Amino acid sequence: MADRRRVVGPTEGTTAPVFASSPALAKPSRRERGPQDLRKVFLKTSLTPPATGSAFLELPSPPSPNSFSTLKLSCSVYGPRPLPPSAPFSAQARLSCELKFAPFASPNKRRGYVRDHTERDLSVQLATALQRSILLEKYPKAGIDVFITVLDCEGEAGAISGVSSFLGGGGGGSGGAGVDVGLLGVLAGAITCASAAIADAGIECVDLVTGGVSALVRKRGLVSIGDNSTASQELIVVQDPSPEEHDPNDVIAAYVVGYMAAREELTEIWMRGAVDVSLDDDSAESDLDRLMDGAIMAATETRRVLNEGVAERLLYALNVNANAKSQDEMEMT
Repeated sequence: MADRRRVVGPTEGTTAPVFASSPALAKPSRRERGPQDLRKVFLKTSLTPPATGSAFLELPSPPSPNSFSTLKLSCSVYGPRPLPPSAPFSAQARLSCELKFAPFASPNKRRGYVRDHTERDLSVQLATALQRSILLEKYPKAGIDVFITVLDCEGEAGAISGVSSFLGGGGGGSGGAGVDVGLLGVLAGAITCASAAIADAGIECVDLVTGGVSALVRKRGLVSIGDNSTASQELIVVQDPSPEEHDPNDVIAAYVVGYMAAREELTEIWMRGAVDVSLDDDSAESDLDRLMDGAIMAATETRRVLNEGVAERLLYALNVNANAKSQDEMEMT
């Protein structure tokens, strides 16, 4: 007779599950792209019906067997909507930005539901980059809320261990501990995705903002001097760096900008690491200038994708209005 009060175990023996190796143990692959080659960006607007404007941005994983993660962002914009009656009068709209990592965003460790210091700091940086492009004076006593959700991220950007390196700004220099470029890539993608969502919401702006990232990395190799071969550590600037392609110890510094290409204005500047700003001769260019130029070039190239995404949504809206108008005229006749 079967025992109904207890959970009966399996009649046959079982085998303990064997899990695959952790992605954190995989060694970063070598970058196969050129220093100025950017990854393809997928950008789509109007994906969240309840929101006034929305956008989705995704970067592909590097073509490597060791790549396990990529960058996926979702943005929703609500507003402009009136502030509560108890709020004091404001001649400009209040812009609120909130960036949050999903609990499953990190491939190494699950994140909590409460925002940490990293997410708060990234939210402040995002608000600084966007508020210069929006005509806030057009919407008095109104609020504009921007919500960014990081669905997937690269490197240690989504891990708890990345918080200490972000707050401390550690690394950099020839003998530093290196820089993880994952957080800067998240901020650059969030700026581009939020600008597309704001344009999709129909909010008046002076220009669209795109984010660009560049990094100063060591180019390892061998240089033959006579009969001896010595290791070469030439410093080069690469655009759109990925943590899956660069060892953090090889990244000297990283630079991210928020750039309005039509007005040629910078809305956000943030750098991690340490660079040498001294010049050996009058014709030389400092590493800091090279980093800034590389980030601006990356933002300018990303602007093409942003323009196409916004134009696609605009053409769709115009076609819908034209079809609705023609249908009304047919019904009247």
